[in-house]
Amino acid sequence: MSLSVDQKELLYSGKTKDVYRYNASEILLYTKDETTGWWKVNDAGDKYFEEDPGGNEVGPAVAGMGQKNLISSEYYFKKFHEAKIANHFIDCDVANNLMHVHEGEIFGQGFEAIIRFYAMGSLLRRFPGVYKEGEKVDDFFETTLKSDALNDPPISKEELAAQGTISEERYDEIHRLCRKATEVIADDLLEEGLTLVDIKFEIGLVDNQIVLIDEVSSGVMRVCRGEVKASNVLNEEELADILVTRAKRAKIVEALLVNGDSCCF
Repeated sequence: MSLSVDQKELLYSGKTKDVYRYNASEILLYTKDETTGWWKVNDAGDKYFEEDPGGNEVGPAVAGMGQKNLISSEYYFKKFHEAKIANHFIDCDVANNLMHVHEGEIFGQGFEAIIRFYAMGSLLRRFPGVYKEGEKVDDFFETTLKSDALNDPPISKEELAAQGTISEERYDEIHRLCRKATEVIADDLLEEGLTLVDIKFEIGLVDNQIVLIDEVSSGVMRVCRGEVKASNVLNEEELADILVTRAKRAKIVEALLVNGDSCCF
């Protein structure tokens, strides 16, 4: 499918995506090459960027990452369709970095749903001494507000319900949806000998149905090769390349265009 943003209204420009109006109920997502994480300073005073799927700062652009993440999203959204997991995906145009999706209504100011299989990242920072790095956690599900200014603070089911953002029943529905999607991804990665550590999803409403929105790419998950520890976490580029290879092998994605090379099935 050939898509274009020519003469399309720009609705929002984000860290890794721009959002354009396609029609009354559909939008186009333009995927950028930027990664997310945190800018830090080492002992020598040099500034460096540390990739982190939970990070709120934009890192250097990596050539081809937008297309690779788009391929990953198409791959998993199509697998979700097969598994009857509701999501917003319609089609995409990899050559132009564009994904065509149903427009989802967000809850309140928006929140992210996170499923953790192992203790790492912010879980260790928030609960020092409670968890050990790489410790297995049992169905750890949480939600965080989308707020860069507040560093995406956690918010409970009860707080969301009290604020009128979402009912407790719908919160539980989101949990089930995310858990089902996570199992698809974890099983897929296991075929490559990889372990899904944690993953975040964005949620929306399409025709009053709760669906997965935004993207499903290397930028929203933490994955390990070998023992589950921070030093074994794949960076975004490594994981993106693996997901592109899986998409190509599965022949789910209709066309690939990465680093200037086109491959159509």
